[in-house]
Amino acid sequence: MPEKLEVDFSDLKKVIENLIKRAEEGKDDKDYWAFNLIITREGNGYVLDGVSDSGGRLRTVIEDDEVDELKSHEELLWEVMNYFNFQGSKHDAERLFIQRKRNET
Repeated sequence: MPEKLEVDFSDLKKVIENLIKRAEEGKDDKDYWAFNLIITREGNGYVLDGVSDSGGRLRTVIEDDEVDELKSHEELLWEVMNYFNFQGSKHDAERLFIQRKRNET
């Protein structure tokens, strides 16, 4: 006969009260994710977690390229710029961009 499962709900009230308080302060998960991009370096690239334009969770994976070791780093920078809309428009007097520079030796 399987062991009897016992569940302790003693702190459930505190958890719910904290969630309600965070939501009233505008710090619910939706707001948290709307202004954050979490970047995790994996063994073979990067994983970016954020929010899409429609409000759903967004996950982007950027894999390292064995031939071009700068490619994944460059893609990561573009993704961050696009996510936070740092690049501006073609009509802006100044804009950010990414450029590779080859050392001439």
